[in-house]
Amino acid sequence: MTGCVSKAEVETHQYNPTYMPASTPVRVAIVIAALVASVAGYRWWINPERHIHRLLSDVAAALSHDGAETDLRAIAAVASLQTHLAPDVSIEVNGAGADLRGRSDVVAMAARLRASQRMVRVQFFDPDIQFSSDSAGTTRVTVQVTTRDAAGDEVADARVVSMTLVKADGHWQVASARVLPKDAVL
Repeated sequence: MTGCVSKAEVETHQYNPTYMPASTPVRVAIVIAALVASVAGYRWWINPERHIHRLLSDVAAALSHDGAETDLRAIAAVASLQTHLAPDVSIEVNGAGADLRGRSDVVAMAARLRASQRMVRVQFFDPDIQFSSDSAGTTRVTVQVTTRDAAGDEVADARVVSMTLVKADGHWQVASARVLPKDAVL
């Protein structure tokens, strides 16, 4: 008989609720670990503090350079500041120069700085980030700016800066920044 299946080939298995293969607890543990890792990763990814740290890092990268630059790289670097600054951003430098008002003034000043300075390295340290809502916050951060003098020696100056931050179009931006007096502490 071709096409017929014998009774031995069609054995049925009874359901046994107490039977659990040894690998099942391992599979369950892996699934739970993956779920916990996914939730933790998601929470980390959407964490606004992580976005603020990234904002500060991007601003520092846009302002830092190793030599006077006037080429396309310099233009692209300072142009990247536009996404990190609110359109009506204001920067108060507390007597160290002219205050800046508006995104275009800040970007133009950054371009002049890149073209005129031999080297500038900007670093942000220990930001103290506070949120007043889902779309507004402040941070006080120590900013260290390192330049080279005429002799080629590096000169560093650190100041505390207070920033107001806003979330617009899904991205955090600097709405205002104020350089605090030299004796201010974080």
